[in-house]
Amino acid sequence: MLSWIPALALAADGPLAMDPRVETLDNGLTVILLEDHRTDTIALHLAYGVGARDEADVERGSAHLFEHLMFEGSANVPTNAFDEWLTAAGGDNNAYTSEDVTAYHMEFPSGALELALFLESDRMGFLEAGLVQDNLENQQKVVLQERAEGYAEPNGRDWDALGRISWPADHPYHHPVIGTVADIEAFSLPAVRGFWEAHYRSRNAVLALVGNFETEEALERVEHWFSDVPDRGEPVERDNSPLPGGVRDHHGMLFDDVEERTLYVVWETVPLGHADEPALDLLSQLLSGGRGTRLDDQLYYEHQRTSDVGMFTLNNDRAGQILLYASSPKTPLAKVYKLALKQIQGLIKDPPTAEEVARARRAHRGWLLDALEQPDRKAEILVDCFRWTQEADCLVPRWARYEAVTPADVLRVAQTYLIEQQPNTLSVVPRGDDGAMDGAQLVELP
Repeated sequence: MLSWIPALALAADGPLAMDPRVETLDNGLTVILLEDHRTDTIALHLAYGVGARDEADVERGSAHLFEHLMFEGSANVPTNAFDEWLTAAGGDNNAYTSEDVTAYHMEFPSGALELALFLESDRMGFLEAGLVQDNLENQQKVVLQERAEGYAEPNGRDWDALGRISWPADHPYHHPVIGTVADIEAFSLPAVRGFWEAHYRSRNAVLALVGNFETEEALERVEHWFSDVPDRGEPVERDNSPLPGGVRDHHGMLFDDVEERTLYVVWETVPLGHADEPALDLLSQLLSGGRGTRLDDQLYYEHQRTSDVGMFTLNNDRAGQILLYASSPKTPLAKVYKLALKQIQGLIKDPPTAEEVARARRAHRGWLLDALEQPDRKAEILVDCFRWTQEADCLVPRWARYEAVTPADVLRVAQTYLIEQQPNTLSVVPRGDDGAMDGAQLVELP
């Protein structure tokens, strides 16, 4: 999953200081409140500190399963009522699971705050009533169908294949978040309950509200609904130390029902918070951020060797990557790879300029400004800030790190992580096509 955090770059007088109210309830739940009366709605974002990396071998796919089970009913909310009641009140909701976190978000008219807090608090504190065999079997079928439909889509298997070639088998980011078919079919009710008891605790959650409310009144309503959530103690301790994968020069391939060839090139970099993170983020934008950037001009705008090209950073809690992708209907992927590496290695003789770095910062500035105008994104930003830095209002100090990046910094990280390191590649080609990278081995997906 892409994070908003790498996109920090605003002018010194920009609207970075959000000044939210942060409180901790007696049961350990962190609550972040930010009034914004420019909107008629309220956004709620709730994140639990559990993701696919927290699963034992026999629990693969459990974090994603719980994203579904959280909608199956709780002590005072019948099955299917969560969505029905919120929709009837004019709201909508969704959720996602990543390697590091599971998050639930809603947006609703300000008059529906009471309902939203009731629904969210009931499943936080009293989900056990919905953890029954019928609900488990129902969601097993739903998840299996979701997986089958995703794999059937063109390029639907690419991400799982990238995980398998980029991380060693014992690395927490190696296995797919959704789990394999065997993982999903093996879920048992006792194991599911055990996973919930270990991770879904008030002390392992951060709740943010952004929008049209009065802070004191909203805090009182949060306390009213969430104070009854039992304090079940601290969650299972997580290992957040950096964990490099160390996989280099591994070349995989997939045959798929696609019209074009796609090449993915992956270099291992750094986890969130590392000192080199800002320079790497600006490097990716400098190389592939539209017309006038080095990879995009060479591969797309000037020579049309690809139909699509892009580059972005993937910074997780314990490890990170920078990923290049390029699609081409005709050009062999080995040729695309050679041309891309030529541009990257060309940074040595033709170093990044001050204008290129400034342009990359301006691009990030626009992206973040757009995000901060959206209540749901702002709520997510507040939660992620707190989860990563223990400060909800983290943008100002993080922005300073990006503003301090120099052309020399960008060149240094390019040399360290892209030029001196052998990347891994994945070639995805139409069935029967011979345009994959030379020596690429077929990736077997369970």
